[in-house]
Amino acid sequence: MFRIHLAADALMACEVHAQRGSRRVVRKVKLPFPAGERTAAMQSLREWMAAGTQTETVALSALRRTSQEWVLGIADVRYLLLPWTPDLADKALRSAFANALFEQQFKQDPNLYDVRFAKAAYGGTQLAAFISHALLTELQSHADACKIRLSSVAPSLATVWDRFHAVIQKECGVVHMVDGDRQIVVRHAKGQMTDILFRPFDAGHQDDASSAHEPGGSSRVFPVRPLGYLSADTALALADGDGFLSTQDAAYAFALCGVF
Repeated sequence: MFRIHLAADALMACEVHAQRGSRRVVRKVKLPFPAGERTAAMQSLREWMAAGTQTETVALSALRRTSQEWVLGIADVRYLLLPWTPDLADKALRSAFANALFEQQFKQDPNLYDVRFAKAAYGGTQLAAFISHALLTELQSHADACKIRLSSVAPSLATVWDRFHAVIQKECGVVHMVDGDRQIVVRHAKGQMTDILFRPFDAGHQDDASSAHEPGGSSRVFPVRPLGYLSADTALALADGDGFLSTQDAAYAFALCGVF
């Protein structure tokens, strides 16, 4: 299995092997690119994937079972929170409402995007994530070219939220998801999202990962770089695993979120 985090300026990819119920990271690579110009990086990723399958002497049947799973960073997903109403149990009405809200907020044509909804919870907001059809086509073309099945494309916010939901649902406060020089800031009450903000991130400015403005609330941070000032009670850290150490391999945290 290949897990790839698509950030605004780099691909962070990991090759993960499953053996007897455990998972092992056998290779990792970071492929930087100028923002908006990832064609060369995608080609390098195909070559890197091919090198792994050759060195492992994978049988054709096993190669066909190999998959790639993508986690999309801040730059490639648009998020909305839909207010709870019984009317939105109707999927067609929900889609129409989300599209209208998207067009109003982002001033873009919603028909150019695929919309994905988080599981609805009674009385709570519902997360809607918009991913461009052009990006989905690009990722499918990449999979076809390297002959490795595309099994999932997931937004980073949803990936992290699902991984740490057992912790988040016990608290009220703010979760910061740091991705390069930007962050997603989610205010929540017992795991129910109440607001989503997008802000710059400065690793040298501790208030960028602080909820000092949220008296009595918890502050959690999911970082993709070492932040020495974070306490164990603040960081949302993945478990260390075979071939992955959360402190040393923080750059691959989004890619491996849900694996460890």
